[in-house]
Amino acid sequence: MILPSIFTDRMRQDLGDDFQVFLEALGEPPPVSIRLNPAKASQEFEGCEKIPWHPDGRYLPERPVFTLDPAFHAGTYYVQEASSMFLREALIQSVDVGQAMRVLDLCAAPGGKSTLLASALSSESLLLANEVIQSRVPALRMNLEKWGHANVAVSNHDPSDFRKLEGFFDVVLVDAPCSGEGLFRKDQSAAGEWSEQNLAICEGRQRRILSEAKELLRPDGVLIYSTCTFNAGENELNVSWLLESGDFDFLPIQLQPAWGIADKKLGYQFFPHRLRGEGFFIACLKKKAGAESLFRSKNNGLGDWQRLKTKEITAFSEWLAAPEALAFFQKPNGEIVALPENLTDDCAMLDRVLRKRSFGTVIGTMKKKDFVPAHTLALSNLVSTNLPAVELDKMQALHFLKKDNLDPAGLPKGWMLARFQGHNLGWMKVLDNRINNYLPNEWRIRMDVKFE
Repeated sequence: MILPSIFTDRMRQDLGDDFQVFLEALGEPPPVSIRLNPAKASQEFEGCEKIPWHPDGRYLPERPVFTLDPAFHAGTYYVQEASSMFLREALIQSVDVGQAMRVLDLCAAPGGKSTLLASALSSESLLLANEVIQSRVPALRMNLEKWGHANVAVSNHDPSDFRKLEGFFDVVLVDAPCSGEGLFRKDQSAAGEWSEQNLAICEGRQRRILSEAKELLRPDGVLIYSTCTFNAGENELNVSWLLESGDFDFLPIQLQPAWGIADKKLGYQFFPHRLRGEGFFIACLKKKAGAESLFRSKNNGLGDWQRLKTKEITAFSEWLAAPEALAFFQKPNGEIVALPENLTDDCAMLDRVLRKRSFGTVIGTMKKKDFVPAHTLALSNLVSTNLPAVELDKMQALHFLKKDNLDPAGLPKGWMLARFQGHNLGWMKVLDNRINNYLPNEWRIRMDVKFE
């Protein structure tokens, strides 16, 4: 790997005697790691080595073809770099995750940290996953839909668009766009794109994002800042800049010596020669107590969404595990959305401020008097476990995920969940001589699959 000379000179100065070991680590294959979805318990990877700072993190002995694993499509795990999973430890040491909170992931795509937050937070909390770049929003939304939590909203806004939500959030995560030095081993092209000019651009962008993010926190709220880079300009100096404002206190995180994480005094650095993971930096800051936040949410409804009445809900309530805890709305396009009842006020506030946003889980549509379930319902934790289902083996599951024809022989007619290892993959409708596969085209496996 060819590294920029300015980068290697700085790392040699920063690491001293460790520099050569650091270089050798960059020449090694990156570790492969995943994070299990605790809401979709699976035993498939229980024999794999555990990641020490996350109970659901696992190292894999080699990188499989994830696209050809139906369990991946069912949302039973997320492919995530091991170092970044430390976010959970930072979160649980900084706030009481058992309490209902409003949490913003300000730079969320493709969704690794958002899905981690969704698992760590209580079901009473609201998580808003925001992505600035519109082209990255579909991947974010898809990953969150696979994860299956109903208390998640997605938005597509610049940080400056949130100004009317000053004091609204209990936790704001800024996983900032950065120079990517920590990913040189995984993406060697990143080293070729590195420059001092780009580094300066990143530093300026990060401070702009942070200047907006810090205003969104209530007094005593927590700001979590992270990057996947090594240099102090994007890491500790940004934390120091926030502290100099006088609005924050630094929150220390207790580390286990065996983890190999470096304490940088104003944050925590992950180096690939000290642990099994890529370069990563994280710091937590607590907003100082002051006057009580004047922010109050008020429910004026969700724009042009129409709330459904009890009589209308009976047409589909049997498809849901606990419909009594949910509010149901119909969008102008006919889609029915389920939203946890306790979050309707907060979502109404977001609706007044944010134009490009979505809430809750689309569960289906009504076709005259018949309910047509949505794919997102099949993957969510809202779906009833008492619905008809068929267990598919791996080859059958891959055929389903490619939208190939399946044999209806022996199956009862009507709607049915397609499952793999007990986990839902989507809907199919069994007819007299065929099966209609309702997997959305954008979810279909497109790579060539050789069936033996």
